[in-house]
Amino acid sequence: MRSPTSLFRFGLALAVASASFGGVRAQTPPARQLDTGLGIAPGGTETQPLSAGAQANADPVVGSVEGHLIYLSELGDASKTLPENLRGMPFDTLYPVLLDRMIDHEALVIMARRAGLEQKKQVQHDIQVATERILEGAYLGEVAAPLVTEQAIQARYNRQYANRPATEEVRARHILVTTEAEARKVLEDLKKGADFATIARVLSKDPDASKGGDLGFFRREQVWPGFADVAFSLQPGQVAPNPVKNEFGWHVIKVEERRLVAPPSFSDIHDQLKQELLAAAVQQTIEKARAQLAIHRFNLDGSELDTGPKLSTEAIPGR
Repeated sequence: MRSPTSLFRFGLALAVASASFGGVRAQTPPARQLDTGLGIAPGGTETQPLSAGAQANADPVVGSVEGHLIYLSELGDASKTLPENLRGMPFDTLYPVLLDRMIDHEALVIMARRAGLEQKKQVQHDIQVATERILEGAYLGEVAAPLVTEQAIQARYNRQYANRPATEEVRARHILVTTEAEARKVLEDLKKGADFATIARVLSKDPDASKGGDLGFFRREQVWPGFADVAFSLQPGQVAPNPVKNEFGWHVIKVEERRLVAPPSFSDIHDQLKQELLAAAVQQTIEKARAQLAIHRFNLDGSELDTGPKLSTEAIPGR
């Protein structure tokens, strides 16, 4: 079941889509040179920061329901819930639909209050849950997010990637069979000119059999040591003279390609590093919060759980 918020967002997106794509795209006049101040610029959704005075002038009242005022900024907030393809539409197209959706929203909220729904226990519970989620996000934004600076991202890149030599990778195929005798028979067939990929598709018990046993490119540390030792000792086109065994069975290995891969550039890996740092900052913030509070955990029978050791968190570079 959709939540009330998701229903509002779904209705908003549907309304915009139906207004704009009813067989032929609705014809709209050129976008006016209107600075909305938040979230909806003509022809796009980029937010332009304004001074306090300019913000007030750029945030006019655009409607009211029973005296409850609707500001242009609220339409900007509503626009952020639209699908990406709709958010790029011209402001003149979005404006009337967004305004109608906001009027619908306010009308339903007012009627819900008149019906006394705020007094229902489940509604009060849902409001409390939503409030607490907003507070959780606000606190992480206030405390954790500032730890993820460009300097911290650069420091992490320097530590993990800068001046690191190129990494060798191989692309290999393998055929997995149950017994050594089966593996030896495969090697004999290959020596007689049988096609490796064809045999893999027919005999291999590994999920990669459908791809002719192709494992793609991998680094030494990405596969188990016995397999890596053999694969990285072969040149392109060579098949290992002996099968290797692990708990899954016997592997016949062929190397197709070898290559050296340079470390990623800072720009290539920037966003990934930022997300890693943010995850570490969030965990660090949680652990600091826990350390300052009295926390008890209980079993279902009411007895207290052992707290156990705390999870270690990677330090934020530069902090």
